Amino acid sequence: MTNGNGGGAEGGFGGFGGFGGFGGFGGFGGFGGFGGFGGFGGFGGFGGFSGPDSPLYTEALLTTRDGIVGAPLQLDPNIVQGCCEDPANLARLSRDVRASIFMFELGTRVTFSADCCEQSTASIWRIDKKPGQPPKVQAKPLIEMTAPTIDQFKDQMNYLSGYADIRQDRAAEILAQLSSPVPFLSSIVFMDPARTPYTIELLDTALRFANYNHMRIKYALAVKRPIEFSPQVQPMIPTPTHGSLPSGHATESFIAARLLWKLLLAAGTPQYQKDGVWGEMMMRLASRIAINRTVAGVHFPVDSVAGSLLGLTLAEFVAEYCDPDAKYRTSAKFDGPRFNPAHDFDWHQLYDANDDQQAPVSGPADDPWATTETTKLKKHKHSAPLHWLWGKAVKEWQDFSCK
Repeated sequence: MTNGNGGGAEGGFGGFGGFGGFGGFGGFGGFGGFGGFGGFGGFGGFGGFSGPDSPLYTEALLTTRDGIVGAPLQLDPNIVQGCCEDPANLARLSRDVRASIFMFELGTRVTFSADCCEQSTASIWRIDKKPGQPPKVQAKPLIEMTAPTIDQFKDQMNYLSGYADIRQDRAAEILAQLSSPVPFLSSIVFMDPARTPYTIELLDTALRFANYNHMRIKYALAVKRPIEFSPQVQPMIPTPTHGSLPSGHATESFIAARLLWKLLLAAGTPQYQKDGVWGEMMMRLASRIAINRTVAGVHFPVDSVAGSLLGLTLAEFVAEYCDPDAKYRTSAKFDGPRFNPAHDFDWHQLYDANDDQQAPVSGPADDPWATTETTKLKKHKHSAPLHWLWGKAVKEWQDFSCK
């Protein structure tokens, strides 16, 4: 995702444009609007016309209608109104239109607050309400993040110096990971726009939602980037203008990895059910993407700690509104001042891929820097549009039965 403000690329969800040059994903860059009809069944090459937005094409449609329209018709009395709030309508909408609907479904279920004291705290709150009904708002905690101290960030500068030594080895990865994590996840599980379009659409939705949240937290906490601590950092890529904590790349790679893992588990296909190895591999990938941002010189390890916690928690939140069989709801807290700055980022302290559960306590038991509360859902209030998308995506991972 290019941040339209002169900074670098932080997230990478923006229409999945990054797929444009990614090998076999080449045509997916314009999937959001079918590439302006450019590749729609040969329609884009319509007799030399440049496309339906061209003056020549418009003129041709005008003269064609004049030549064939004839006398006015009587309208068919059997035409009926469309069905209100019917998920079946989604199949006939463009992907861009569906993206707006899905984003509304998630975005209206959270709100934000900030406590700007000595160590600033940002909180995302979940808003519980009945689908389609006038809101009776009751806000409950979803994620709370308190920024570490300046001294903690100064101590973490040692990691910036150490990781800089492997920039040459990681350069290709870092540059390729400026956009979406999805092409990298597709190296672990068999994703392709032709094979798994709804899975990619679901991940796109989750990445948009992740960006929506982590950008708001970044703005509130206003954590300085490594380049502001020392002239010797010299990042190998442009430093984004928004705050450093939580890491957007960590947030987005972990929400995508966990949500994809949940899809595989929900599909019930045998090879995905054994010992959590697929989930483990996807978490390793998410972690590597996050760490590469420290290698590049634009993030502290603690940024990835906070970002991964945010991504994992938001993945559970998205799944709750997508999956009618979801059993849990999760909230989490990150207490930055308690984090030991001598420690590097380790996702295993936050999550167990084998049972798809976040750790209740991360860090010392008597002084944890992160806590997660997971409770069983009492009344499931999934979103009908998101449920439709989830069902389509789950089917893409189910084996065909041989007759």
